[in-house]
Amino acid sequence: MKLNSPTVKPYSKEIKLLCLLVALTAGLSLLYGVQYYAGGPLRLAVTSEVYDLALSPDGSLVAAGARDGKIHLWDITHDWMVHTLTGHTGPVSGVAFASSASTLFSAGYDGSIRLWDVSAALDASPTGSQAKRVIIASDRPLNDLALAANGSNLATIGEDGIVRVWDTKTGQVIQSIGPNESTKLAVALSPDGTLVAAGDGENIQIWDARTGEPFQRLEGYWEDEETKKDWIGHKKEVTALAFSPDGTYLASGSAEGTTLIWDVEKGKVAWKTRGHLATVSEVVFDASGKYLLSGGGDNMVRRWRVTGGKFAGIFKGHLGPVTSVAFGSDANTILSSGNDGSVRLWEAVNNQQLHLVWTKLGLMPIWGTVFAAWMLGSGLLGLLLTWGLWRVRTWGYLGALVLYIIGPLVTTVLPLLETTVYPITWGTRLSIGWPLVVSLIGYIVLVAYLRQDEVAITYQAPDATSLAEQLMAARRAQDVRHSLFIAATWVSIFILLFSALRRFGLDVAFMRKWLPFIMGGAGITMYVSAMAILLATVLALVGALGRLSKNPLANGISGFYVSLIRGTPLLVQIFIWFLALPQLGITLEAKTAGILALGVNYGAYMTEIFRAGIQAIGIGQYEAAQALGMSASQTFRRIVMPQAFRIVIPPIGNEFIAMMKDSALVSIITVQELTFRAQKIGRQNFRNLETFLIAAAFYWILTIVFQFFQGKLETYMARGERR
Repeated sequence: MKLNSPTVKPYSKEIKLLCLLVALTAGLSLLYGVQYYAGGPLRLAVTSEVYDLALSPDGSLVAAGARDGKIHLWDITHDWMVHTLTGHTGPVSGVAFASSASTLFSAGYDGSIRLWDVSAALDASPTGSQAKRVIIASDRPLNDLALAANGSNLATIGEDGIVRVWDTKTGQVIQSIGPNESTKLAVALSPDGTLVAAGDGENIQIWDARTGEPFQRLEGYWEDEETKKDWIGHKKEVTALAFSPDGTYLASGSAEGTTLIWDVEKGKVAWKTRGHLATVSEVVFDASGKYLLSGGGDNMVRRWRVTGGKFAGIFKGHLGPVTSVAFGSDANTILSSGNDGSVRLWEAVNNQQLHLVWTKLGLMPIWGTVFAAWMLGSGLLGLLLTWGLWRVRTWGYLGALVLYIIGPLVTTVLPLLETTVYPITWGTRLSIGWPLVVSLIGYIVLVAYLRQDEVAITYQAPDATSLAEQLMAARRAQDVRHSLFIAATWVSIFILLFSALRRFGLDVAFMRKWLPFIMGGAGITMYVSAMAILLATVLALVGALGRLSKNPLANGISGFYVSLIRGTPLLVQIFIWFLALPQLGITLEAKTAGILALGVNYGAYMTEIFRAGIQAIGIGQYEAAQALGMSASQTFRRIVMPQAFRIVIPPIGNEFIAMMKDSALVSIITVQELTFRAQKIGRQNFRNLETFLIAAAFYWILTIVFQFFQGKLETYMARGERR
């Protein structure tokens, strides 16, 4: 920014235009946000999440209950022609076909159960059809619906914690069980409709559907009760339930991702599967009872062999959590739906996607919510900044830069890049993302105007009086602007990297699941690094004094130490400390061996740095100290070391950073630090990219923190030169 540029007067045409642009941007943003939360028509195009799906008994129809309160009915035999059933005033949480396929049952967050005439729905206009019967089950949302295989009974469970069993012919309640605060999420009926099961926290309660009497309670247990080893059961609430076709087994999924198959009569786990990386949304048996499907919040569908709970296949493609799964008309096809608003048909043997349909084309729902919140918040803040700009306040100008640079990167650029992973054409991407493109162009124009010298100079030091104050205020404003654009560059690079990794299949759910375990090694990493750094500093100082000593013994020992350590690889030294010393009768713990290897190695390199720092002190400093009557030790402590330490801070800082990263090498001697854990989980799950990204991120954060304190130390040590 040029300080000698001609300054414009307050309320000049440039300032008036700036205030008008900011006010207009804020007003439009606020208008969008207010009408969005008020239920207005202006909305970013987002798809409607599918909460549940069902396949008709003859395999010709697929029904999907969506968040927008609609039921989408696809006719597979007629090129997936879609019909829409409307009536629910809230999300449709469950759908199920009667055994005759003539009736479709649905349950919703509006607390109602609706019965639909399928034939009438297919004959009606594709845009809408009304239910033939409505049953008001509760004044609270219904979370799940289950239909007995013989079609005799229907069960629901809702936010009121009550399990209700209904007669499908009369629509009357057979049993009402509860309420129970921990019973809200999942319900299942046995094939003959005699048993009803519901999740009870991390356990499962089974009742007689006719009498309401408790039949069985399924609880987790220790495989070895004495040693408390190998817990068999769920550790978090049960989120999905399904009876096997013969009613012998009950499959359950939970919020921690585990899937269990219980023997109903014995009340014990028959088989357990490896499970998902996030909440299990649904489990379902095939008609033969040989296979089990599960969908989860890790965006995947998993197929299992019931006997033994063996893994049989995995299906990837959903852009968000899988919400429902079903077996197709034969054992070779699978159906799934997700909160990305898609329903997908898969070929089971080769794990290939055969067909894809959408409830509505649009961005992921999360982006619609984020964009609306941003528009409302930026609108309110923009009005405040407009006042600050009109009053010619520096904070108004800098605030506008922050608001319209950082915010749009996250709320417009990121979702636009996310559309590149959607399986749609570029034309379709543009048709759903054009509001974001228009918004981004508007923000770019506004920021470009904010950066003009004629505008920026006005806000550099408006409140300063003297020339010195103006110069200092202008300098501060320039520094803030410079830092802001650096931060924007970093955010942009982060977004581009994240989007690129997403295109290459970065598994975010996997990273989220294993992050706590991998980061559990962070404490060991920091401990090993800190102790090794302390040891290296002591050895370096002693070594530097030895190298500068006129005593041949001290000089020779120091020189040999530096030559030997710098001349051999660190990896070899680690092995010597841990594996070779035991042959001499010296056995060290892995952690101790790692600290010694790192400390001794980096002490040799830092020896030369300390030596160079000490030698950088001119001979005149020594002569002046002697003239003042200081002894050699006093000269070293008071004159040499303070100045030498200031000189060696930058190179020593680099060595410390390198050591923190090289602490990863101690993982090869079984020190369970960050890298060891990342490598272990990556190998076990064949997801090395995700685990090592977590480890790399921690090392990077640690480096940034150290660089911050190093900068503060450099500033403190250089305070004498600024006086």
